[in-house]
Amino acid sequence: MRTARSHGEALAQTARVAIACALAWEAAVLLLGEDDQPVLAPLAALLTVQLTVFRTLAQGLRQISGVMLGAFAALGLLRLAGANFGTIGLAVGSCLALGKLLRLGDRATEVPVTVLLVLSTGAPYAPVRILDTLIGVASGILVNLLAAPPTYVGHAAHQCAKAAHHLAGIAHDTAGHLREGWDEHTSDTWLRRVEAAARELDRARGSADRAREGIRLNPRRLRQTTDPAAALGPLAEALTCLGHVGDQLGSILRGLDDLARGERQFPTDETARTDARERMRPLAGVMDAIGDALDVFARIQRDRADDPEHTDDLSKALHRARDHHAAAAETLCRTDYGPVLWSLHGSLMDETRQILHELDPHRGPHPGATLGRADR
Repeated sequence: MRTARSHGEALAQTARVAIACALAWEAAVLLLGEDDQPVLAPLAALLTVQLTVFRTLAQGLRQISGVMLGAFAALGLLRLAGANFGTIGLAVGSCLALGKLLRLGDRATEVPVTVLLVLSTGAPYAPVRILDTLIGVASGILVNLLAAPPTYVGHAAHQCAKAAHHLAGIAHDTAGHLREGWDEHTSDTWLRRVEAAARELDRARGSADRAREGIRLNPRRLRQTTDPAAALGPLAEALTCLGHVGDQLGSILRGLDDLARGERQFPTDETARTDARERMRPLAGVMDAIGDALDVFARIQRDRADDPEHTDDLSKALHRARDHHAAAAETLCRTDYGPVLWSLHGSLMDETRQILHELDPHRGPHPGATLGRADR
């Protein structure tokens, strides 16, 4: 489904670019005639159309600024010194520097390109170059306004839900191995999966940033029944929450990995290490319940609905997790385990409790990620 969506977005973007270029060509022919290089108008449209309306408008304004700056610079050079070896080098160097200074971005090259075109064809070409650019930019902006690209809010929510499901899968897998036994190879796999989940979260944050830009000046936003901007605050809070949960889950798994490898003064004898790992079994119930809570959290982000049933399901999963946490704490905090393992047991108990606090929809630090607007 994600592949189909990405292909659909690519095809829609290609269609917008093609239509903008065709419209720019026809407008340039009508206004300038075929003898005045109308191909530069569709070229300007090609460079203008971007994934979002806001980015398209910003790109068009930068392009117009670069072309006009280059045209005026070329006319000044022609009047003062004409076109020669020295003026060409001076014009290109100074215009590139000026484009960077004015923060024209990748459109900074429009300044020296325009200078070279005007110097090579003569002063009468300067207004034609400006008009070509205006036609192309106007065509690109018009097409992107009429056939507005998506706001990308739904895609960002889907990415967030996917990251939560990824973390939930790690928690469930950890719970299974805590019951059945694990070694350093298993814990190494856990750590790699946590790193993959962190990359997934980074992609989700990038999607949220694109969604934040995608709703700006987008006419599609006005046609939607719900305001997409209202979803961005909860989405950002959900991503912050998952980032904290991912860090805490990684800390738990690094502790289990150290135990499996016999590092940090943990038992190095195989029998003692096996015995120490078996003592971790009560933690399995906590990890399973955390996985259930993260699955519900993912469902909340995916549905983007103010559904009290989702919040109730999350609260029930967290309640089970706290029951398991209390039982595990009673077992792991026994004094006969020795001071070497006390720090590990205490760390695991604290990190799991902190995860439950992060996901708590009522008393946690991120209520906006899970509760309806009235509760927020």
